[in-house]
Amino acid sequence: MTDPRAPFRFHKTKEEERRKERSHKDVMDEVFDRQTLLTIGKLVNRGLFETVDFSVSTGKVANVFRVSSKEGYRALKIYRIGNAVFRNMPPYLQHELREEVGSNSFGRLVFAWVRREFMALANCHEAGVPVPAPIEYYRNTLLMEFVNEGGFPYPPLFKCRVESPAALLEDVIKAVNSMVTKAGLVHGDLSQYNVLYHEGKIAIIDLGEAVEKSHPMAKGLLLRDAQNFAKYFNKLGVVISPEEMFQRMGGASL
Repeated sequence: MTDPRAPFRFHKTKEEERRKERSHKDVMDEVFDRQTLLTIGKLVNRGLFETVDFSVSTGKVANVFRVSSKEGYRALKIYRIGNAVFRNMPPYLQHELREEVGSNSFGRLVFAWVRREFMALANCHEAGVPVPAPIEYYRNTLLMEFVNEGGFPYPPLFKCRVESPAALLEDVIKAVNSMVTKAGLVHGDLSQYNVLYHEGKIAIIDLGEAVEKSHPMAKGLLLRDAQNFAKYFNKLGVVISPEEMFQRMGGASL
């Protein structure tokens, strides 16, 4: 007997697909506006990459794409420009960027934010922290190493099945401790969503909210990062308190 609800379910599914397609198109139109296309063109003309291959991730403030260059794959992070971006930005960061550029122009604020993340990546990479190596930044784009296996990106930790949680815990602690004590930075928004993982290797991403260890909010931000990961590892069966996580991540140096 035919289920009378079947046509409705089919129609609903089609409508959901159309809605997702429209949403995706809106995001792509927002990301690839005329000015961003000109920016990408200049990077291509400089030989930094040749093609934009596909989308790697879509975030609240930026999208990341795999691009191909003569040297191999790279990652291109494109920050969107507009008021919506700043609704997702911590107040301290809004204030500091405005102080830096002396303007409320969304474009200038985003360009300063990109520069900030580039410098954070450069400092961490030099200190031996497992982050994507920065290559170049220009306007609202950031070009960096593509952390991948076989041309596909490492997945974020929250999507992964971890074979050895205890070993992963030590790797995360070592990486964050190096970020704090050697690079002099606190990530500020660290969780299993912005740590990539593959076969025992990690990479920390999204350093746009990082602050110097001397920043008045550094201690509180590191404690929040420690709480996030203590909760995560406790769920994996590795018991560690937020306080111990904080101290071992470099909290004693703050």
